[in-house]
Amino acid sequence: MGKRQEIRNKRIKKTQNQRRIVLISVIAVSLLISAFVIYQSQKPVGEIKMLEEKTRPETDGLSMGNPDAAIVVEEFSDFQCVACFNFWQNYEEDFINRYVATSDVLFKYVPFSFLGNESLQAAEAAYCAEDEGRFWDYHDTLFLNWNGENAGNFSDKRLVAFAGSLGLDENSFRTCLNSNRYNNDVQEVLRYGRTSGVNATPTFLVNGKLVYSDALFSTIDELLGK
Repeated sequence: MGKRQEIRNKRIKKTQNQRRIVLISVIAVSLLISAFVIYQSQKPVGEIKMLEEKTRPETDGLSMGNPDAAIVVEEFSDFQCVACFNFWQNYEEDFINRYVATSDVLFKYVPFSFLGNESLQAAEAAYCAEDEGRFWDYHDTLFLNWNGENAGNFSDKRLVAFAGSLGLDENSFRTCLNSNRYNNDVQEVLRYGRTSGVNATPTFLVNGKLVYSDALFSTIDELLGK
């Protein structure tokens, strides 16, 4: 065999080896992706904390309270935000009892979903729950099951399970969530918050004035002349 032929054979063999390595790599990646997809589909939902039945003032979509109230409070909140969770857990019930249930305040929830994909999906899920008139129950269920930021707690599977825990139609809910039906709504309110000067959560607009949670009650009391 001539030297040229020998060199040519080596090149062919090298090319074949390279192609073989690429093929093996593609197969390996495909198997890993398939395994991940299967794992996600079979991954346990985990514990779901059940919401206790509660009575709320008049609700209409993402609003609660007297629509003719002289004071309008908009809460810009992210369902994954720890400070938002703390407000919900420690102050929201008192706020509602003192101001919303008395017809002094119209309370509006604005999902300012800026902490990642799970925030966006949770907000869309809450809109999907409102298709059955259950936004506020779903809102409370999300916070009741809060467990940190972008930790898989608000996976699509768990979001559907939250709906099921409230007795919602899981198939309709899943279709709504998977279709991203309310993505435009979620993006629109995010833009609204930013143009209103919101850069942290929770932040409140009280009759159009930016207020943080530590000054919320005193601001409302001042407007009420207390």
